[in-house]
Amino acid sequence: MASETSRVIQRFLTSIGDDIKSYRQLATLLQEQKSLYLSFDAAKLNQNLAEQKSLLKKLDQHASERSQAMKALRLTSDQAGISKLFSVLPPSLSNKVHAQWRELESLVKHCHALNQENGQSSASFHELMSHITQPSQDTYEEQPSLR
Repeated sequence: MASETSRVIQRFLTSIGDDIKSYRQLATLLQEQKSLYLSFDAAKLNQNLAEQKSLLKKLDQHASERSQAMKALRLTSDQAGISKLFSVLPPSLSNKVHAQWRELESLVKHCHALNQENGQSSASFHELMSHITQPSQDTYEEQPSLR
């Protein structure tokens, strides 16, 4: 039983480091996405979005696995449960894992903010394209000459 518990904890801790790398990649892709809206490069934008989708799937899987690990360890899947888990680790490991967890939380917030910005850019882009392709009735249009 103890060895299974150790494996569950080890997988949990490993996933934190993996997700830090993935969120760094996601942040880069989100920053590139914003510039791709401005360059009107649909092919590169689609490639970027496909890479994001792949990363998000992986991140979602890891989050689900961590949640299942918390249940297996009979801990709540919230900050209190995380704190309890980290408190049973050796002090040197606990300090390192706490730092990684804070970095992961920071990266999640950063990516969320970038995604919000991209959502606004996307909405502005679509509004601009709509005005270009479908001029409104109150826009001056060329009138036939009255000569």
